[in-house]
Amino acid sequence: MSIISSNRRAARMVAAAVTIGLTAVIAAPSHAAPVEYVKVCSLYGAGFFYIPGTDTCSNANQIQTNQFDIARAQTRASTGTAMAASLVAPWLPTGTNYAVSTHWATYDGQHAAGFSGLVRVSGNFVFSGGFSLGLDKGSLTSLTNRTQTEYGTAIPAQSWSDVRGLGRAGFMYAW
Repeated sequence: MSIISSNRRAARMVAAAVTIGLTAVIAAPSHAAPVEYVKVCSLYGAGFFYIPGTDTCSNANQIQTNQFDIARAQTRASTGTAMAASLVAPWLPTGTNYAVSTHWATYDGQHAAGFSGLVRVSGNFVFSGGFSLGLDKGSLTSLTNRTQTEYGTAIPAQSWSDVRGLGRAGFMYAW
């Protein structure tokens, strides 16, 4: 019986020591500086903050606008590439005076249709021209600057759809 009571006494002493140690740690004042997750930048007004690890001051609206602008520029470039690919010049077979060519092209999800033609003006002198139409279409959902509403979280999104045109004209003289 004396072994059991001495084990209980030892367990109570350990528990008391742990309790005293935790109380001392919790009650001791902390001298560590508070962690600043977002460093505020008041240089340009309210809502601006420093991008972590840099000296760049920005705000969520500007980041969102940049995301939309980059996505829009990328679809415009893809539409332009599709338009250029669809604008193929026809050739004039021997003994002909007219040629017409139509083509459809796609690049990176953007589509375009092109129409080109050649006319032999006289002998070896040829006029060529063409026109291409492209549909610049895209959308982007941004995860920056989310806002909480009574119906849930609102995530900014933007979509666009523009018809673009590309034309060309030229003369050719062959001998």
